[in-house]
Order: sequence, then C-alpha cells, then structure tokens
Amino acid sequence: MTDKAPSLGSTFRKLQSVGLYTKTEHRTVKYINNLIEQDHRPIKRRNKFYQSLRTASSTIKGMETLRGIYKKNRRNGTLFGFSVSTEIKVLMGIPA
Repeated sequence: MTDKAPSLGSTFRKLQSVGLYTKTEHRTVKYINNLIEQDHRPIKRRNKFYQSLRTASSTIKGMETLRGIYKKNRRNGTLFGFSVSTEIKVLMGIPA
C-alpha cells in the first residue's frame, strides 16, 4: 500500500512484469493506511524508562505479539487446539 505518486505505480508494474510480486495487489486507498497507522499508535508512544535499545526492542516485540494474538482472526471460528504458548512461539518465530 502506497500513496498515489505516479512513479510508485509504474515501478510496481515493472517489478510485476519481471516476475516479482505477482500475487501482490498495489492499493492506494487512503483509509487503509490510516487504519494501519492507528493500530500501531500505542507502540509508537515514547517511553522514557528504557535503559537500552535492547530492552525497548524486547518490550515492543512482546507488545506486538500480544496485539497479534488479540487481533488475529480465526477463520474456522473454533478455538479447539488453541494454545497461547504455541501462538506466541509462532508469532515470535520460535519453533513450536
């Protein structure tokens, strides 16, 4: 998703013509970007209590993981076989 700059659309079409991003749709609808930015608002808020970049990074990863679990849509509508620990491992890239 990008803004409506003409160069971005032509570049995207060129990439698709050489076989890249063939299953990707280029969308320029303004409200979609606003929804995405609103979703990350609590994480972008500045916190002054971090002692190091590593601590801040770990905290943000944890916050994103919990938000991912909270917002994830379950297509089949059932929770059978759902495990919070497995879900966290999948979202953080740890082998389950």
